[in-house]
Amino acid sequence: MVAEAMKGEPLRVLVTGGSRGIGLEFTRQLLARGSRVIAASRRAGASEDLRTLAAEHGSRLRVLDLDVAAPGSRARFVDLVAEGTPAIDLLINGAGIISGGEDGFRAFGDLDQESLSRTFLVNAIAPLLLTEGLVTLLERGVRPAVVNISSDSGSITQQRFPGGYGYCASKTALNMITKTLSVELRDRGIIAVVLHPGWVKTTMAYTEKAPLESAESIAGMLRVIDGLRPEDSGRFLDWRGEEMPW
Repeated sequence: MVAEAMKGEPLRVLVTGGSRGIGLEFTRQLLARGSRVIAASRRAGASEDLRTLAAEHGSRLRVLDLDVAAPGSRARFVDLVAEGTPAIDLLINGAGIISGGEDGFRAFGDLDQESLSRTFLVNAIAPLLLTEGLVTLLERGVRPAVVNISSDSGSITQQRFPGGYGYCASKTALNMITKTLSVELRDRGIIAVVLHPGWVKTTMAYTEKAPLESAESIAGMLRVIDGLRPEDSGRFLDWRGEEMPW
């Protein structure tokens, strides 16, 4: 999909969570391939990494602030995106948190409703609402696709450990949302898939011992995205393109 689109004009990509971790590496690798990228996050404008990439790639990188959990921020963001680009070929919903308070998992017996609710909002609900807001631009894209970054923690089949209620359940919700989106968007010509990046070293808590570097994970996911076909819409795949159990 990506490779075919890039035979003509540069691929037009929007990445949320684009100022660090997986989102930043997506931004870096896509720019290196010649794509035009909109990198969005809550503090995107203050990111030294994005400033460095902007200096290297000029107008092919657009940096916009976005709080995916805030309706007003999403609405302003959609308007700004529409002012600067006629279409989006690839939307990567990469923004996510490990818990609503961003302070790590809360153990059973110390669960907090506000934290759980915010985790669901950021990890599952916001990607859906942002996709809805951008759907007209996606419809104008070249073989457009929505890629939602999930986790094996969202696999009900593989769940064997206690705790992590908000994170795990929100990723499961994101999986179902993506599956439903694949049906919703089928007649609009938009592919929707969910990808597990592997256990990757990032700035997120609990990844210190992860065996996979972000560069390897993102290179793998881009290969998967390159090969997406309409019949792949609704699938749950890992960074190597292997089927993940729901």
